[in-house]
Amino acid sequence: MISIFLSINNNEEVFELPVVPEELEKQSPWQNEEFETMRQQLNLIGLKGLESLEISSFFPIRDYPFLRSREMWGMEYVETIERWRNRRLPLRLVITNDNPHGFKLNEAVTIDEFNYRTGKNGDIYYTMSLKWFPFVKVN
Repeated sequence: MISIFLSINNNEEVFELPVVPEELEKQSPWQNEEFETMRQQLNLIGLKGLESLEISSFFPIRDYPFLRSREMWGMEYVETIERWRNRRLPLRLVITNDNPHGFKLNEAVTIDEFNYRTGKNGDIYYTMSLKWFPFVKVN
């Protein structure tokens, strides 16, 4: 079973997403550069880009038997996410998985986009675009 947690400021506040999305797709770009010479086309290997993940699901306004968390409802999640974004701190994304060979993650991230809408049933449907936040290393 997969669980997804978001937190801010070293677990000052933490919540679990109540509904795990059906799919998770992690993007792992590289900053390669293509150019042409007189005789051939070349592809220079660049630096690794910032990884990202998009999560689409919903925040329920009522109880469902499949919920992973019942600590908040509907717009409470939206208000918490917006409040966290306004603090301009990276968040912590933790994805746990009971399957030892399954998808797991523990990364600092930013929420680059957060879109939501109300469905006919009142639940809040959302898409959240997360991007890895590498901490600057100072020697």
